Amino acid sequence: YDFWSWYNNQGASDNGRGTQYNSNTTTITWTNTLNWMHTFNEKHNLNIMLGQEAQWKNYWNEKYAGINFPLRGYRELNMAGSSYGNPSYVTRQARLASLFINASYDYQGKYYGQVSFRRDGSSVFGSNNRWGNFWSVGGKWRVSEEEFLKDNDLLTNLALRASYGTVGNQDIDWYAARGFYSAGYNYDSTPGIVPESLNLPDLGWETSKKLNIGLDITFARKWNLTVDFYNEATSNMLFELPVSQVTGLSEVYQNIGSMRNRGVEIGLNGTILQTKGWTWTAYANVTFNQNRITELSGGKPIEDTYTIKQEGYPLRQFYMVEYAGVDPNTGNPLWYKNETGDETTTNWNECAKRYLGSADPKAYGGFGTRVQWKNFDFSADFNYRLGGKVYALSNRSYLSAGSKGNITPTTYLYEHAWTENNRYTDVPKYIYGNTSGENNHSSRFLYSGNFLRVKNLQLGYTLPKQLLKKALIDNMRIYVSVDNIYTFKAKDFIGYDPETYTSGLIAYQYPSTRTFLAGITLGF
Repeated sequence: YDFWSWYNNQGASDNGRGTQYNSNTTTITWTNTLNWMHTFNEKHNLNIMLGQEAQWKNYWNEKYAGINFPLRGYRELNMAGSSYGNPSYVTRQARLASLFINASYDYQGKYYGQVSFRRDGSSVFGSNNRWGNFWSVGGKWRVSEEEFLKDNDLLTNLALRASYGTVGNQDIDWYAARGFYSAGYNYDSTPGIVPESLNLPDLGWETSKKLNIGLDITFARKWNLTVDFYNEATSNMLFELPVSQVTGLSEVYQNIGSMRNRGVEIGLNGTILQTKGWTWTAYANVTFNQNRITELSGGKPIEDTYTIKQEGYPLRQFYMVEYAGVDPNTGNPLWYKNETGDETTTNWNECAKRYLGSADPKAYGGFGTRVQWKNFDFSADFNYRLGGKVYALSNRSYLSAGSKGNITPTTYLYEHAWTENNRYTDVPKYIYGNTSGENNHSSRFLYSGNFLRVKNLQLGYTLPKQLLKKALIDNMRIYVSVDNIYTFKAKDFIGYDPETYTSGLIAYQYPSTRTFLAGITLGF
């Protein structure tokens, strides 16, 4: 339930406005599997599984609103003097049907092989392309089990892995391929309907071909190293393609492109120190990823307000006018005029867009440590991201230098805006009703997304077992924990939290909350 009070500008004009939202999502999955396992000559192990799965998803929501509340302090919707807008009720359904088979084999714990195949049918796609076939094959060789490495105290485990297969994606609007109309739209007091989606009988599965080559190593039974190289080629990508609005729509889903993700994942964990009463362990992981669009329908880029999808560039490529700072003599905003070069202008409409980085980080991961002394334990976890950009769409309001009129200036704007005594700054002068275009889409609100976050600190104490025997308790641990303690951000970042959606967009979301937790864990 959402209420706009009498003290809110919009709510005051309606003498209070209340809106009730109700929604429900239900997912039912029915799975049947048949397994057959057999060992031949005590060396060969075979496992075959047949399966069938059906999934039913249902969603509904309703919304209704009222205005003109007679008594301040009473906000229940039944107090409203009149309704506001048309009540809405939406229900949607989706179905998925699957058949699959999986077979795995190993020989003496040295050589492993696996193959799988599945056929999926989804109701979200067009009538001509609802079914997709997906498969995979993989293998592993435990080199450390070979005679030439057995009983090796330094390299206690060595394994090579490889796999290749296909995966389907159906994550789109459930009715994207159906030619539907929506009711409840009126024109000149005459009831009518409007198109909601086009009939797209050929819309089908997005498919990814995934290659993975991996290495697992254990050193002296203390340190474990995992390295994975992956290459993922996605075809028939599901994009929302802009269309002429004379159709009644602004965009429709199409299978129109191909994309590649390629990178390396590295993970390391192990024991730093282990003596009588002391145990100290640590871990670290990092992923390096490169994303590129390899093909678009007709080779033509898809340009958005501040991003672009274009062959040879990342999927989340920022493309906008580049901000050049503030004229120190006038306090007016400046932008770079051309696609390249240093020529500037105070007229945003004269400027050409530039490629200004991607939302995809070049590296991301985490690290942490755990120390145990007798019955006490302490752990610390961190996560980080390096090399990506974030676009703070909400800062166009928060940092507007007067163009938004009635918005109270932020502390940052108050302290950094251009004045006669603060001429060299990147924040334009504040003018109520500013018409300079200072908050237009530009790299003024594009920042480095680098961060290091102290994700969690935890301290615990495990009570001695002899104190718990009479209470029939096997173990008892008391702990305190703090989440999201502090985030180290890039110097140019202005905002609460650079960790945002994969699109790199910051749009009025709340920052990560700092959580304090104390608890007791019991084992019987």
